[in-house]
Amino acid sequence: MKTIRLLLVGLIALAVTTACSTQPKITQGSVVKIEYKGMLSDGTVFDTTDGKQPLSFLVGANQVIPAFETNVVTMKPGQTKKFTIKAKEAYGDPDPAKVVTLPKDQRFAGIDLKEGATIFANNKAPDGRVIQTPMKVVKVTDKEVTMDYNHPLAGKDLTFEVKVVDVQQPQAEQATGSAQPATAQPQAQATAAPEATAQPQTQANAQPQAQANAQPATAQKQG
Repeated sequence: MKTIRLLLVGLIALAVTTACSTQPKITQGSVVKIEYKGMLSDGTVFDTTDGKQPLSFLVGANQVIPAFETNVVTMKPGQTKKFTIKAKEAYGDPDPAKVVTLPKDQRFAGIDLKEGATIFANNKAPDGRVIQTPMKVVKVTDKEVTMDYNHPLAGKDLTFEVKVVDVQQPQAEQATGSAQPATAQPQAQATAAPEATAQPQTQANAQPQAQANAQPATAQKQG
């Protein structure tokens, strides 16, 4: 009986080991599908996939914050993990140079500018993607508009609860996120002032993605 029990235990251990070894690993070029919730230090939820489709991203394509990706690549399908990313590794500290005063010209046409409101500028990333950069209206006069286009989460530590839903092995084509990344694509922050025509726009949620390193283009109104 003892021999039979040992044999059964060995077979079970082998089955578990085999099952674990067949799980797809997250590597460079993998397409990872996740569910997540992002929270501030006080517990405020700034973004979540709850009630939405999971977010997919391509590992190594700079589609999410590097520190976020570093944490996710150590996970396996079905695994849940909670981790905190310090401000400097997320959206950085607020930069005074990103508070700019612009002429109140046609780029803001059609927008009811109010201090404290948020509008968006369309940025074209190097790979051709259009990324929306949120900008806060700081001050409005008859002739000028002062904008702060530091990322809304700049200077904040971010805590994420992430579940890996699925992992696809490296493919030639890049992944397309099911959820729209906003504050979601952390890239380098834009360093130029917005230039173009303002248009109405609904609000975009903040997500663990990289900011576009491109010049803001069309200003758009937050819904």
